[in-house]
Amino acid sequence: MKAMNLYLLSRAAGGDRFSKLARELTGSAYEIQYSAHEAESLRALTDGVAAVLNERAEEGEDWVCHLDGFYFSFTIAHISKEFDLLKISEDGDAVLNIELKSENVEESRIQKQLSQNRYYLSHISRTIYSFTYVMETDTVYNLNDRGHMRVCRMEDLADVLCRPAFSGYVEKDLDQYFRASDYLISPAAEPDRFLSGSYFLTNQQAEFKRKILEVFSESSPGTACPVIAVKGTAGTGKTLLLFDLAMTLSKRKRVLLLTGGNLQKGHKVLDERLKNVFIRTADCFAEGDEWDYLFLDEANRIPEDVMKRIIEYVWKLGIPCIMAYDPHVLTDTYGKLAEAEKRILRYNTLLLEFTGNIRINRPMFSFLQNLFHTKEKARNVDYSCIDVLYAANRDEAEAILSYYREKGYRKITLPGEGGNFCAGLGEEEIVGNEFDCILLILDSRFYYDNEKRLRCRGEAADEALNLLYEGISRTREKLCIVVLEDEKLFDNILSVREL
Repeated sequence: MKAMNLYLLSRAAGGDRFSKLARELTGSAYEIQYSAHEAESLRALTDGVAAVLNERAEEGEDWVCHLDGFYFSFTIAHISKEFDLLKISEDGDAVLNIELKSENVEESRIQKQLSQNRYYLSHISRTIYSFTYVMETDTVYNLNDRGHMRVCRMEDLADVLCRPAFSGYVEKDLDQYFRASDYLISPAAEPDRFLSGSYFLTNQQAEFKRKILEVFSESSPGTACPVIAVKGTAGTGKTLLLFDLAMTLSKRKRVLLLTGGNLQKGHKVLDERLKNVFIRTADCFAEGDEWDYLFLDEANRIPEDVMKRIIEYVWKLGIPCIMAYDPHVLTDTYGKLAEAEKRILRYNTLLLEFTGNIRINRPMFSFLQNLFHTKEKARNVDYSCIDVLYAANRDEAEAILSYYREKGYRKITLPGEGGNFCAGLGEEEIVGNEFDCILLILDSRFYYDNEKRLRCRGEAADEALNLLYEGISRTREKLCIVVLEDEKLFDNILSVREL
């Protein structure tokens, strides 16, 4: 996707013609179908600001150039966050965001959207110009850096467009300005950012939160307590939703949050600083204290006998409960996790299932799926953030590992590995955390079966597959896989990487 000129795009009338021209001007690989309202609102905005620019221009002066450099309907891939119009100065020191509305909406909604947009753009620059144009009322709104919104004039927008900072602009590859670690929040990994409220929920998270709070509000003593199952694969936002709900409900009630994994340092920080939220491992659960809500994270990791005790406690006292889990369908070789899911669904009164992925980037998520099942390989995916390498012996693996560690990669130690070079992060450090750059070493224990599914043989095989899945799913930026002493396995994995 590349930047284009608003005046040139807005001259096309009608949704279909407008969509075709948008593809041509932005260099998009595919055509996005825009509605007539989107085309009309962009034209109305452009006509309004063009009139001001034209009036100010000296005779023969080019004023259309001030409308250069815009990205139209740019979306942050990881979280599907969309900006209607975005322009970034060539040096990255200034950002202009304009949102378009065809119909009049409440000013509070306009202010909320612009505030959210400023959060997502704040890692690029502190100088952010935020506007919304409402076509129905021909009104321009501006939100300043102190969060104050006012109605302004088209001249104010023209002033920003003519600023020297925007004479040059980022022409292509805008994705490079939006790293996953800049806006994806993991409560346990970044407790301070979570506690300060430096995050926003995705539309799906917000919708699930609304439904859950509605169900909870309708429950009353003497009625069947709600047990809500929240299902989603790696990185869909289950844990953030749980912690956000816990923080919301803890303003008046006591919340017990149990995790099927190990407690991280961040968990302990949150436990200490969140009033009325108590975070424990599930195996430490004991009756006695009274809770108003009980949340289970990584619920399918909880042993059956512990889960049974928790549910009996919930039912006996009528405590609303949420159980969040990842079905791990890619690694469930013998159906153990499927059985755990059946136990969870046996108890639930409402199932909410996440779609998509917000934690890891799309190439990483695609590679994760194709690595575990190479039968249906994704096409046209840019895997430049993933390196697949070969080491003929342990000395070569050690040299590669040392090289990548200097580049900031963290190594994950898979269960059953041997050799001194294998020291690295274990399961207790992985689950609940996220990492920018991860390296994994796969040896001849790993292989593909007749159905082209990745398997592992030997001691701790299931644990190794599960941690491999967890490790990749918690990698936000870059991944390196080193295949040790197994050329066939290397060829199979490399075939995924090369597509």
